[in-house]
Amino acid sequence: MKREGTPLVCITAYDQPTALAVRGAGADMCLVGDSLANVALGYQATRSLSLDAMIHHAKTVRASIHAPELQYDARCPRAPLVIVDMPFGSYGVSLEESVRHVMHVVKETQASAIKMEGSMELVPLIERLTTLGIDVMGHIGLQPQRFGDASGFRVQGATAHSALNILRTAQALEAAGCFSIVLECIPSKLGEAISQRLDIPTIGIGAGPHTHGQVLVCTDIMGDLTSPSHVSAVLAGLEKGASAPAHMPETPWPPMPKFVRTFAASHVGSQRIVALRRFVEAVRSRTFPDNTSEAYRIKTHEWETFLQLVDSS
Repeated sequence: MKREGTPLVCITAYDQPTALAVRGAGADMCLVGDSLANVALGYQATRSLSLDAMIHHAKTVRASIHAPELQYDARCPRAPLVIVDMPFGSYGVSLEESVRHVMHVVKETQASAIKMEGSMELVPLIERLTTLGIDVMGHIGLQPQRFGDASGFRVQGATAHSALNILRTAQALEAAGCFSIVLECIPSKLGEAISQRLDIPTIGIGAGPHTHGQVLVCTDIMGDLTSPSHVSAVLAGLEKGASAPAHMPETPWPPMPKFVRTFAASHVGSQRIVALRRFVEAVRSRTFPDNTSEAYRIKTHEWETFLQLVDSS
């Protein structure tokens, strides 16, 4: 697809409903990202995610993507590549331990490939993995697993020397055997320059429109609830009389990155709360379940026999 000039599309997924939606949407790649920690498990940072948790969710996503019912449905787009993030601490300690962890993930999840954040230090590991037949996606620029370093969550490659370092890293990872590289939070011109100089596809997230593809976190695309402050924002909107706010009100935390765009007509997070509130109200007002359309019946003679049996016992 890179040769055809058609941009590649990658979307994250962490559970069956989202994985099925990614399959139905026709994405090229489905990333079980370590953003799972922040947006699905409620952790403050991706560093808290364990290898076992990643495997657990990746197995679910992969099974959902390749559900037999979808394999034989001609209307369903082809299955995307399932790529699994290697969580913080599962690689980088030693070469042999890193290889064992990657092989464990691939065997348990049956993923098409794995993704790792890192720079030149990953070259020996990538070379070993590709020799073993494991496809590796690199991830450079902003690396969330390293949050806490002096760089922090901000644009990378904003100076000439740092931009050159990112380009050289991309070229080194390609030479080591990466089949693709994620470019995160770098200037648009740098994203374009790197993409022009690599033979493998670049997937951008906050890297401008000139990379070979784009990736976004599924909850950002849909406008889902990923922070307790989002709940407060929705409730504030409901107090103003809106049944389901079309747009999530601005909240102080977490701020949405500049490159994030919500594509849902109405924020899914708002719809979740509205639907559940309606259920709560229906139960408390005894309008759910409806005894005619939402309840099961028993034949009159069976009920009469039941009452006789109760009375005689």
